[in-house]
Amino acid sequence: MPHASSCSVPRVDALEKVTGKAVYPSDYSFPDMLHLRIVRATEAHARIKKIDTDSCLGIEGVYCFCAADVRENLFGNIIKDQPLFVKDKVRFYGEPIALIAADTPEKADRYAELVQVEYEPLQVIDNLKEASEANCSPSVHDKGNLLLHLPFRKGEVEEAFSQSFLVIEDTFTVPVVDHAYLEMEAGVSYLDETGVLNIIAGTQNPFYDREEIARCLDIPLDKIRMRTATIGGGFGGKDGNTVQLFLALVTWQTKRAARLVFTREESLSTSYKRHAAKIEVKLGLDSAGLIKAYQAVLQYDTGAYAALGPAVLGLGVEHASGPYVIPNVQIDGYLYYTNKPPASAMRGFGVPQAAFAVETLLNRAAKILGLDPIKLRWQNALFKGAEGSLGQKMEHTVGLKDALELLENSWLWRERVQNTDPTIGYGMAAGYLSCGLGKGIPDSAKVKIEAFQDGTYDVRIGTVEIGQGSSTLFAQLAAEKLNVPKERIRLIMGDTALTYDSGSTAASRTSYICGNALLKAIDDLKRQKKIGVLNPIGIGEAVFPEERQLDLGIGWPHSMYTFIAQAAKVRVNRLTGEIELLDVFAVTEAGRVINPVALEGQIHGGVVMGVGYALTEQLDFRQGKPQQTSLSTYLLPTSLDSPNIEAVSVSAYEESGPLGLKGAAEVGTIVISPAIAAAVNEVIELPICELPISRQRITDYLSNTAKVVVTGGN
Repeated sequence: MPHASSCSVPRVDALEKVTGKAVYPSDYSFPDMLHLRIVRATEAHARIKKIDTDSCLGIEGVYCFCAADVRENLFGNIIKDQPLFVKDKVRFYGEPIALIAADTPEKADRYAELVQVEYEPLQVIDNLKEASEANCSPSVHDKGNLLLHLPFRKGEVEEAFSQSFLVIEDTFTVPVVDHAYLEMEAGVSYLDETGVLNIIAGTQNPFYDREEIARCLDIPLDKIRMRTATIGGGFGGKDGNTVQLFLALVTWQTKRAARLVFTREESLSTSYKRHAAKIEVKLGLDSAGLIKAYQAVLQYDTGAYAALGPAVLGLGVEHASGPYVIPNVQIDGYLYYTNKPPASAMRGFGVPQAAFAVETLLNRAAKILGLDPIKLRWQNALFKGAEGSLGQKMEHTVGLKDALELLENSWLWRERVQNTDPTIGYGMAAGYLSCGLGKGIPDSAKVKIEAFQDGTYDVRIGTVEIGQGSSTLFAQLAAEKLNVPKERIRLIMGDTALTYDSGSTAASRTSYICGNALLKAIDDLKRQKKIGVLNPIGIGEAVFPEERQLDLGIGWPHSMYTFIAQAAKVRVNRLTGEIELLDVFAVTEAGRVINPVALEGQIHGGVVMGVGYALTEQLDFRQGKPQQTSLSTYLLPTSLDSPNIEAVSVSAYEESGPLGLKGAAEVGTIVISPAIAAAVNEVIELPICELPISRQRITDYLSNTAKVVVTGGN
């Protein structure tokens, strides 16, 4: 297929959003609807001795629901281990115990406060050290705190270390962080005139939601319609139950419309999080900087329930050693339960944790060996046909070396050579991120397109636009394939009644898999037109290609990756420890770029999210209780904290992708934190092993260094 030119076009949803016409889940309202409030646990780990809801009985306009009202009281994306309502044992602070529905918000608040719960407190396990202790009792779950162990071995690791010129190792820790989307978890529900339960919510996977509602509440699938409204951010945090099951329960039982919107405190305290992790890494290199051996132990904290944790750990293990050719690899990944909110999907899906560790260690190795960190990575970088660190063959476009060359020739990296300011530092890192759900997991999409006499087209796709720009991309793909203006394309997305199931908006899969299905649907439409069908409707299906040679477990390894190389420039205040991020240069290889400005926006957003991870964001827990419950204490980077960002792309074309593209919505986040850490380390020698980078540690280090210098001078 010829490589058509890329074109930056305005987003199809831009006008509605900037004018305030877009309707978000929390904007919906219905006459006579019920307002919902969740009664949440005030202990992080405790047995429940008694739940007293008598104060709600017989009150007009007030309903109370608990575990007894749910047919199947366990849900979960991979393991059904999380109750909708706690019945016997609380496992995290804020866990739902009961639900109040009332005809006014004030009533809902008042009667939620009147529900009495009697607890028998248990020892709280709120960190990996406690969770991994063999005799830790009582454990979070009856089978213990270890949920999953993923081992991998390739080559002769110990022998390779013994023959290495340089062996370097360290332990890295990263915190729990929150998605902090602009719109909290929200939705509404009602019964339509045919008796079908309608739910409109902020969700990344409406078809999965429908299945969970049917299973948990014993409602026929054909009696459930799940829809997505305009979503105020997701980043993985809305891929799973947030409000959906609660809304369905209330409306199905009462026959009344209902509305549930989390407060910011609820969202920060109880919603899905990014996994905290402890990562021990050891690298062996020869004198020229070739990586001979990699060894790591990854411990991920999945909180009180599994959610998507097993898959997150799988990607952490798969990407742990970075996008490099390494002949000898040994990795052990462990997933532990703790008494924290469940950790699940978040942009990068387990990779930012591992990338911070390996990339930081590689930057230290480059300094010890006297090598430019870009050159060290270039000579180890994956290429098409190479074998990945898990043994998977790179059979798709692999533009990492091209990305590194563009970074090396960037104005930012050239400026590094000329810098004479001792407070200014430059650092870089490289990474990759898989596309698709992975080996052993069904990953398909089905798209429908209908042509009309006025020259317009309806395109129906079951996935969700969560801000990444997929709706604009689909309009561009259809317009290019049909050779019509994109204004003739109407999109219907994320509606179980009007579209086919195309899977979750997650795993950097949507553009690739749905785009391929869309192009096949157009081919089917053209075929029907050619044979004279009067009202043609095209159907297209696509399946994600899987790595043919390996099967290491559910979800890994993958058959395709997107690559990135990033550099950062910082100024470090040697008196206060303040780190000012000045510039970022990012190079992405994501196949053909259909809409350059859209990709640039995704990289900018991913960088800023990574900046928060590197410098400011963390959720602390004391005895399982979150210490940051508002945006005044959970510190997000603002526009004033955002650096100048320049994003460019490698020219590439992925033959298996729709018009040459690969997914790229997540990759911008994964390696900016080690790039920033490396830049800080050009100014000060303090080993950076934890995120966020602590100003206090910097000032303590500089103070102690100054004392040593003064003492030595005497």
